[in-house]
Amino acid sequence: MTESRPGRIPVGDPIALRFDPETKHRLDELAEGIGPRRFGALIRVACRRLVTQPKAVRTRLEEARRLSAVRRSIPLVMLTLKLEPDTARKFTAVAVEHDTTISALMRIAVHRFLETPGRYKHPMLRETGRTGLSEKVEVMVNPSSKHRIWRLAGRHGDKLGTALLRVALRRLLDEPGDLMGDLEAIAPLRDLRSEVYSARVNVHFGAPLRDRLDGLAARVGSDRAELMRLAAQRVLEAPGMIEHSVNREIFRSEKNGAPLLARHARRQARRRTPPD
Repeated sequence: MTESRPGRIPVGDPIALRFDPETKHRLDELAEGIGPRRFGALIRVACRRLVTQPKAVRTRLEEARRLSAVRRSIPLVMLTLKLEPDTARKFTAVAVEHDTTISALMRIAVHRFLETPGRYKHPMLRETGRTGLSEKVEVMVNPSSKHRIWRLAGRHGDKLGTALLRVALRRLLDEPGDLMGDLEAIAPLRDLRSEVYSARVNVHFGAPLRDRLDGLAARVGSDRAELMRLAAQRVLEAPGMIEHSVNREIFRSEKNGAPLLARHARRQARRRTPPD
């Protein structure tokens, strides 16, 4: 890398990075426009810029995570409950009192029940024999919560899921507890698909740059892989003098830098000259 290929700098051990295919394709195009075998240098430059200009990194990470959650969120599923008129009115009144929706309250009720189901068999069976369920109420719940409710109810008979939902709801109405806290912490939560980064590439990193990335990650509550993806996104959004920076990254010393940069300029000129 150094003796057999003069002009290259030793850059350390390889680190496996993962990107989504679109970001990897854009990075490939940017690196190819600079010259051959520039991908690793491009990523290192992006990371150097990040650790030397860490302004707003925490904010950008929070925004990226929020957008990722929105993209990966699984749609809620609708369920129809039959309630007595008095129970339906009380349910609606609690939602109005806390300036929320009945679906948000239902998600809290289901979450609390699944956390501590307790002895639910007999209350659930009593619900199946209840009369006067003339009010239909539609609520939106998380798919995984519905699956868990149906699985618990299925241990004791078929088609008991809605009865068990009524048990959970009645517990909430009887013991509201800290609804305001749960509305902030539980109601907004959505089932999320796992993050998929199918494009994999190895990039060599020296210990100093790696340590600076790890130090920044510790300060902002992140990790090296997440910071590298943020660095790549930032350089795609604002490449600046990226070609000059990448070439300085791959050329080893001041002694060899000038002729190598001149050779690179000649190569780029030939690439940009249209054929006759």
